[in-house]
Amino acid sequence: MDHGIEAICSIRPNALVDAVCLQGLRYLYDGLRHTRSNPDDQEARLNCQLGSWLSAFGLQARVPMGASHAIGHVLGGTCDVPHYFCTAVTMPSVLRYNRPATEAAQKSIAAAFGAPDRDASEVFAAFIAELGLPRRLAEVGVGEDRFELIGRNAMLSIFTRANPQPIREPGDVVNILRLAA
Repeated sequence: MDHGIEAICSIRPNALVDAVCLQGLRYLYDGLRHTRSNPDDQEARLNCQLGSWLSAFGLQARVPMGASHAIGHVLGGTCDVPHYFCTAVTMPSVLRYNRPATEAAQKSIAAAFGAPDRDASEVFAAFIAELGLPRRLAEVGVGEDRFELIGRNAMLSIFTRANPQPIREPGDVVNILRLAA
């Protein structure tokens, strides 16, 4: 989902990428929810695979990713957080931080999740809760004592520089992390 959301919110929007990634998010949203309730549902699993492929379309189109990728890579390398938990714990905060620059894109994401009148960060956070995934950095073993280091390391990423809401210093990353604490 991270690839699709960040592609849709990218600093270089692309109508084809948006359409493909939104369909991918729809497949993933439905497929993951159904797989959670019935792990043997083959159609739901197929939808997850299709959603994964479609959501990653922005990578093939070279659409720049943003802060979720930058922070996620640092969380893995610096704090040993499994990559699949990074999106769960940081994406709602990244969406909140990026809202001023990506409001229209976020409305389309919320609509893809079946909640066009709700805030995308809240819809995504509720989805993560429904799946039973960790929702806070503390739940994956990352305390505030690591935030400054994560902020400094994230500033080294090309993804930080491509974030739609500018990140100018490590303190901006720390602000995102505090939203996820």
